Amino acid sequence: MPSQILLRGLDGGLLVVAFAVLGHVLRPKRFAGLTSAAPSIALANLVVTAVVKGPGDVADSCLGMVAGAAGFVAFAALVRPLLPRLGAVWGSVVACAAWAAVACAGYGVVAR
Repeated sequence: MPSQILLRGLDGGLLVVAFAVLGHVLRPKRFAGLTSAAPSIALANLVVTAVVKGPGDVADSCLGMVAGAAGFVAFAALVRPLLPRLGAVWGSVVACAAWAAVACAGYGVVAR
């Protein structure tokens, strides 16, 4: 167990740094957000899962990540028009609720 935690920490840390460097050199700077911590942590998680549990569990993790990504698309599509109408707090709350609903529904579909 401690070796898994160490492996996750090293793997995740190295990938976060790599993606931060990539975000720093990309032009225009708005692309930097695409390479923030989330993709690197996801990749680190997949690497550790592959090493510790094998490819079957990696496939399951990938399906969960796809469901989460679909939820994020719903969030992104809703938050921009909601912010001017509802304000930052309520617009974010509604968009997060949409993310949760889409991600949970997607996970329910892929978990069958």
